[in-house]
Amino acid sequence: MHYRLINVVILELRYPVVTTLLHLHASLLLPLFNHLWLATGTGNANFFYASTLVFGMANGGGLMDVIWAGLTTAMRLEDGYEVTQE
Repeated sequence: MHYRLINVVILELRYPVVTTLLHLHASLLLPLFNHLWLATGTGNANFFYASTLVFGMANGGGLMDVIWAGLTTAMRLEDGYEVTQE
């Protein structure tokens, strides 16, 4: 039952591609800007701060997307019964 519910929630995500690409972008920027700032000394703290903002936006967008999908799934009738929180 739980695997079916998880699959239904995953199908209800509104922006999975955008959230995935933001996380990918942040995972590439964080080590790069950290290296530029600390190892080579060519960057500054603003580079690293900007990459953490992208990471925070990705996490916030993912959280809102999962909450939306969970609430949408919980309020929908499927196969003659209502899916609710246990």
